[in-house]
Amino acid sequence: EILDATASAGFGFVIALLALTAIPFVGLSTPFGVAIAFVGAQLLIGRTRPWLPGWIRRVALSASALTRIARWLNRGTGWMSHLVRERLGPLTGGPALGLVGLGLVVLGVGLALPLPIPGSNLVFIIPVLMYAIGLLERDGLMMLVGHVMALAHVVLAIAAWQVVSAALAPLARWVGIS
Repeated sequence: EILDATASAGFGFVIALLALTAIPFVGLSTPFGVAIAFVGAQLLIGRTRPWLPGWIRRVALSASALTRIARWLNRGTGWMSHLVRERLGPLTGGPALGLVGLGLVVLGVGLALPLPIPGSNLVFIIPVLMYAIGLLERDGLMMLVGHVMALAHVVLAIAAWQVVSAALAPLARWVGIS
C-alpha cells in the first residue's frame, strides 16, 4: 500500500531500504546489488511504480514497526533536512528518470561484485542513497550528485580495467593468448 500511494517516490523508498539494509551485511552485498540493479532497470524502461514480486508485496509492516523505522531514519538523516528540498524539477521526472535508472543499474552491478576490499559496499551505497533521496524528495541536485558519483565509478572501472589488462598482457603473450 505504501508503494502504491507514493507512486514514483516508491522507487526512492525501495532503493533506500535496499541500500540501508546492505550496509551492515559486509560480504553479502550481491543480492542487494542485484535487487538495486533490478529496480534501476525498471526506472530505465519507464515504469512509474516499482514492481515487486507478490510475496514481497504481501509483507505487512505494523504501525509500530513503521514508527520505529521512521524514528531510526529521522535520527540518521535529520542532520541533512536543511540540505534536501524540491529543486531542479526537470532532473526529477520524465526522461531524466531513465538516466537515474541507468546509474542505479551500474551501481547495483558494482555492489553485486564480490570485491575483497573492506568497506567497498559504501563506495556504491552512497551514490545509491543520493538517488534514493533525490527520488523521495524530488531533489534534482541530489540526483545530479548521484549522476556524478556513478560517472566517477564508470571512469574508475575503465581505468582499472586498463591497468589490469596492461599488467596481464605479458602473461597472456607468454601463455600464447593474444
